[in-house]
Amino acid sequence: MLTRSFKLLALSPLALLVAAGPAVASLIDTTEPPSSGVASSPGQHFLDDVDTGISLLPVEDGRVWLHISVKDRTLSVVRGRHVIHEIPHFAIGINGAVNLRTRGSAMTPKGEFRVERINPNSQYATFIGINYPNPRVADQALSEGLITEEEAERIRRYYQQHRLSYPNTTLGGHIGIHGLGNRDPFLNQRVDWTEGCLAVENDQVRLLHSLVEIDTPVLIQ
Repeated sequence: MLTRSFKLLALSPLALLVAAGPAVASLIDTTEPPSSGVASSPGQHFLDDVDTGISLLPVEDGRVWLHISVKDRTLSVVRGRHVIHEIPHFAIGINGAVNLRTRGSAMTPKGEFRVERINPNSQYATFIGINYPNPRVADQALSEGLITEEEAERIRRYYQQHRLSYPNTTLGGHIGIHGLGNRDPFLNQRVDWTEGCLAVENDQVRLLHSLVEIDTPVLIQ
């Protein structure tokens, strides 16, 4: 069971709290250039001993990544195995979170992603986009009958060419972490309102922008 504490393995069994939140596809106004791929590192991950029920990102020491817990509504910025910053709350999609979201569902996707684009001039302060849907998501959605082989191949081909997600399929897209713009922070603490993104306060997303970059790994669970 994940708790709100985060300690080194040497001290106690690990626990990490995290959160995930949504954004509205029609509200995202970001376009960033393609980026290089994420180099995964082999070996045991420091969370391998925690029973999370999902596969975990292999993250090397010193690499910054995001661990987001929808259940606990906590977004942790982690360097290797040390939490260096934490956002205590975020809003998600109106209809909650799910492993495979579809276009128009207003749900936040869960799984393993990476930052694929950053727009510091979004109408929602800053938009940090993640690669949903990516080829792994496409394969899973195809196996579950959510998309056609043609759609799956379109996602794979676009990702291979541009290192960006292709949003114009049944799975939708334009998912990421963004600020509130002119929305009320008080309401953001109490109501889920996005179409699938994670919404945090404007100053929080700007600080987050200073800590992440293109290809930063993101785990949403």
